Amino acid sequence: MKEGAGTHMVRPMTPADLSAVVQLWNQAAESRDILHKPLSPEVFAAKFLTAGPNELKRNVVVEAEGRIVGFGNAYHKLEADLGYVTFVLVDPACRRRGVGSAILAALEDWLRSFPSIAKINLNFFNPINLEWIIPGTPGHDHPNAPGVDALSPALPFFEARGYTETARQYSYYRTLEGFELLPKIAERRAALEAKGTTITYYDPAKHYGLNELFDNLGNEDWREKIMSNVNSENPYPVLIVQREGRVGGFAGPLYVQPSGRGYFAGIGIHSEFRGGGAGSVLFSALCQGLHDIGATFMSLFTGRENVARTIYESAGFVVVHEWACMRKVLQPQP
Repeated sequence: MKEGAGTHMVRPMTPADLSAVVQLWNQAAESRDILHKPLSPEVFAAKFLTAGPNELKRNVVVEAEGRIVGFGNAYHKLEADLGYVTFVLVDPACRRRGVGSAILAALEDWLRSFPSIAKINLNFFNPINLEWIIPGTPGHDHPNAPGVDALSPALPFFEARGYTETARQYSYYRTLEGFELLPKIAERRAALEAKGTTITYYDPAKHYGLNELFDNLGNEDWREKIMSNVNSENPYPVLIVQREGRVGGFAGPLYVQPSGRGYFAGIGIHSEFRGGGAGSVLFSALCQGLHDIGATFMSLFTGRENVARTIYESAGFVVVHEWACMRKVLQPQP
């Protein structure tokens, strides 16, 4: 047990606390105090409590007047040079009393106990994915919050405790009802086809160079997601840019999630295939393909400085929220 800021006692969460912590989470979610989705006890436990090989998850709580008023989680993969703070949640009635500070300090102390950790991140690389509800929609969701809600009190809370913003992420969204290729996209597609570059579905019997594409893009996460799909027994379709059978870009895989969201792993264009609008044509083809198999909406996030924003905006996507990726560099202990 650890004494935090003020007189608040932070202690490890126990199995007996699960119901109360889930209630605290769901009250915040249902009141829209946080954008995140309500969670069942089973889903909450799977996200925050269950750990795989070489994973460590730290969950702590604060009690006041016989009830749990605060919860926090941190994550660490053994031997990695960083750790993650996943969430700090405090009952609104108990805020500005040092509860959040005490929870964060306890999580940081735990992460500091690992000699390999030099920094603490709050960003989308944290393996604990937290779904959130897109504001202004009929419950449409996104599968991962990419950082700290930049429009909430959480941002100044972490800034005041030594965390700095490393990137600003924009969440994009649009419904797919009645989706059609815009005339300018159709013109670009025709111009590409006139030069022998087409958008089609990947067929390993006809196309080559998919792995080489990911070498060029330098994104191992995309490689893992796409290659594991295409090598599976029943793969989902993947859209590609191709010229004479050579793969020059990808988008997909295409499938519809239970909420009606069209899945989006990413989009990438080989450096040798850029400059002719292939990215915007490929992305619009992805939206069309997802619409055709029943998706009702799409959501994604990207960095504020990412030039790919123009691709999404060309297909009618708009920014619906902002998130801050943050980091705290730990100073060596004396």
